[in-house]
Amino acid sequence: MADFAVIGIGRMGGQHARNLVKGKMKGSRLVAVCDIDKKKVDDFCKKHPSVKGFYDHKSLIESGVARAVMIAVPHYFHGEIAKDCLSAGIHTLVEKPLTVTTLEAKSVIEAAKAHPESYFGMMFNQRTNRMYRKAKQLIESGAIGKIQRANYVITDWYRSQAYYDQGGWRASWSGEGGGTLINQCVHQLDLIQWLLGMPEKITSSCKTIGRNISTENDLYAVFGYKDFDCYFCASTHELPGENRFTIVGTKGTIVIKSWKMTYTLLDKTEIEVNAETKHGYGNTGRHTRSYSYGPIRKIIDLIYGQQWRVIEAFGKAIDKKDPSALIARGEEGLRSLTLINGVYLSNWTKKTVDLPFDDEKYAQLLAEKADAERRK
Repeated sequence: MADFAVIGIGRMGGQHARNLVKGKMKGSRLVAVCDIDKKKVDDFCKKHPSVKGFYDHKSLIESGVARAVMIAVPHYFHGEIAKDCLSAGIHTLVEKPLTVTTLEAKSVIEAAKAHPESYFGMMFNQRTNRMYRKAKQLIESGAIGKIQRANYVITDWYRSQAYYDQGGWRASWSGEGGGTLINQCVHQLDLIQWLLGMPEKITSSCKTIGRNISTENDLYAVFGYKDFDCYFCASTHELPGENRFTIVGTKGTIVIKSWKMTYTLLDKTEIEVNAETKHGYGNTGRHTRSYSYGPIRKIIDLIYGQQWRVIEAFGKAIDKKDPSALIARGEEGLRSLTLINGVYLSNWTKKTVDLPFDDEKYAQLLAEKADAERRK
């Protein structure tokens, strides 16, 4: 049995804590919650007397009550808390993003390497989506051939001004480390690198439309790979918006929408068709299949969120001493963060950014933006 503590019991952390205390994750149980908001802690513990409450993470660590922690605090505190927990031998699962800068993320990864007894995981719940898992299987098996193009449009996260006004840290350089890109897009950027690998360069443009915020709520980026490009577009000001990920290969195409996936496999590759065609436009047989999210799975995840699957897998990894059970290792959090920092860096410099970029330069530019924001 994995004894969990949740550090940060706001919107997402509160959901994690409630799912754990209800026994939603088999093999895991909630033993403690921690938050600097004493009222939140006291109210939760009053409702659930078996759960111990703490007002700072160091007191929680010193108590020794938890074998594992779920970190769900504002972004800027992820790194410090993760390093403290890992160094204390506590299994550590971090909400997205791993940190705000790649520079700090690398220091967390070094701390994890120094304490291999502490399992280190990331909350990339989109990896539990059976449609993306099917897409990964199709790509890695070679079923769609060599990738030629990818497009990802994700504009169905509508966020009103009222949403941003809920907390001063939202959509700010000083409180969140960015806007739509680092808050919502981190999951999609993880999927891009998980399915397609890491690009070689990034060109981007970010802007703010119709909201009184410091950061972007509209962006596009071109991720340049050796043999193809991935075009990424995201915003939080469109209604109703769309969610569509298209991956085109030489022998097939994958299209994933919110709840349904279709994929078309060709009898011959485009290269073969081109070589064999002597007149006309060329063609070959094709077979289209559908694959859905699953109605029952959809209902369960709409109620509890996908995140419970990641926590349950993390608990199983601890219980069985099998790190291969993790949905996403903590080290993998660096990849999506590299894309996030790279997109911002390209937008700020108005230049194409080659990967890897200068971690220290990015951290310095972000600090300057945060300082300017505070002065305003």
